[in-house]
Amino acid sequence: MRLPPLLVVALAGAVEKLDSNQVEQRKLRVYDFSCPESEKHVCACQLRCENPKGKQCQKGIAVCAKHAAQGCAYVVTNPSGEWATLKRLPTAKEEAEFRYPGKDLDAAGLAAERPALEREGRAQRANYSAAGGFAGALRRGGVDALTLGGDPLCGSAGAAAVARLGAERPTVALVALSYRTPATLRRSVVSWWASGLLGLVDERILLLNDPAPAEVAVGVRFGFDVRLPSELGARSGPGAGQRPPLPGPRLRAVKPEVLTIGAAFAAALVAASSTHVLFLEKDFGVAPSHNPDSLARELAASVVALRRGAAIVRLRSITDQGCGTFRRCQRDANMPDWKAQTTFGRRRNWWSFYCPEFSKPGSVADCETGGDVTLRCFTSWDSNWSLNAVLVDRESALEKKWKYARKGAAGKFGPGLALAQYAAATWQKQDGFEVGMLKDDWGKLDMPICLSLRGIFEHVEVDG
Repeated sequence: MRLPPLLVVALAGAVEKLDSNQVEQRKLRVYDFSCPESEKHVCACQLRCENPKGKQCQKGIAVCAKHAAQGCAYVVTNPSGEWATLKRLPTAKEEAEFRYPGKDLDAAGLAAERPALEREGRAQRANYSAAGGFAGALRRGGVDALTLGGDPLCGSAGAAAVARLGAERPTVALVALSYRTPATLRRSVVSWWASGLLGLVDERILLLNDPAPAEVAVGVRFGFDVRLPSELGARSGPGAGQRPPLPGPRLRAVKPEVLTIGAAFAAALVAASSTHVLFLEKDFGVAPSHNPDSLARELAASVVALRRGAAIVRLRSITDQGCGTFRRCQRDANMPDWKAQTTFGRRRNWWSFYCPEFSKPGSVADCETGGDVTLRCFTSWDSNWSLNAVLVDRESALEKKWKYARKGAAGKFGPGLALAQYAAATWQKQDGFEVGMLKDDWGKLDMPICLSLRGIFEHVEVDG
């Protein structure tokens, strides 16, 4: 006999079925976990519900009850009711990360602690300077030992690009964006600091949307230049050995002191004065396997790729493979479509480029390789738009006008637009940049892109 849904919930023992909107409304802090029953991703327990129209998912409730020891407490369905993601309660360690001392700091407390925080920040900046910034990364990054591919997808001559690095003296700014998620931000900042990343860049800018005092405290303590959207022009200026600021597009906030992701990307380009910008959201920390030497190799090779003509280098860690949209290689789980004639149809193809033995001449090429570093390059024709941990050439992103290279495109790039211009124009919606690029068929720009096969940054949320 089939049990009614509410009775199944009771028998399952504190398992609750919710939809994704209810999770947001109740501000639940729940986490993914892996399970052998998962029918979709490896880092989450995701099941196809047996009766989407009836909003029933007995299978999910039963599997959640089976994994009660892992903390499973919720079965969360997507809007259609077709898929359920099982969610667990936080562990003791995660609870401690979330409720770290100082998280509940108020404005008065921040004002009282600020002198001490600023002393710590000055000491941190002295340590970063001693590490040498990106010039130090180049010295230890072994660019002279890189094997430089000659495929047209790799861009200009690699040897010439490497030879010019000494005279050009490239610099890198790390610009991070956070919006009232202090525990997640703190975890990522600590990973950037502990791994040595903050000593391999020349600027450290923290762009805070309507910040909690605890977020400001984290930035000041670790030596960041902390800026609100309204302050973007107030302290901009060249640092030692860096180029002066470049004019950028008009920046507009979606509400007071809040920028959407597109506007924030444009703001990062305006705020920095380095030649290159490493743009990170607060939930991308350095993967634990990295150290200063491996980070230097990745950053150095990535700048070489940009100097050869790549518009974007993607640095998301391979450890995230199988999570969310970062699909696995097995059995074409990434769902490529090599025959599609639109960006939307081909948007998943680039996930195949992470597969170690993948080969598709004319679509992807290994361009910078050496030791544990491999950069694979392709074009936007085989990709969606993504800002998940990217490095860009600042001047190119602000000024280079992109036009369609393929026939049949009808979008906003017709007259030619810079990435910063397009990004700033998407200020009204958080997903406006990514969705807009698909609608405007950005793949037909044939914009050159590279990805690091190993990557650097893994996605971790603490605030939930």
